[in-house]
Amino acid sequence: MLTVRADEVAGVVVVAVEGEIDADTADVVLDALRLGFETAGPALVADLTGVSFFGSTGISTLITAHELADEHGMDFHVVAPHRAVKRPLQVTGVADVLRLHDSVPEALTALKPVPSE
Repeated sequence: MLTVRADEVAGVVVVAVEGEIDADTADVVLDALRLGFETAGPALVADLTGVSFFGSTGISTLITAHELADEHGMDFHVVAPHRAVKRPLQVTGVADVLRLHDSVPEALTALKPVPSE
């Protein structure tokens, strides 16, 4: 079973996904991310903390989401603290392209501009 919800946290849309991202559910995840890009401000965070299965379809979904973020001129950050998601992204090299974080607060902190001195 897959659950996807979007919430606004500190002015940033966070799309939280729980369950398995596979061929049967990837479109639901991508549709939620696409809607987030169309309605969010300058950034979107995909929280994959609750994802229990993540294979090649999940990787493809995140690559497409990354491309959508570029098209919309937005920052796209991914929360992937667990091996089920992080390891496939590392092995395929996709982790080098995405902005990965271990928690939503960490991702939100990374989005804040650094004050100039």
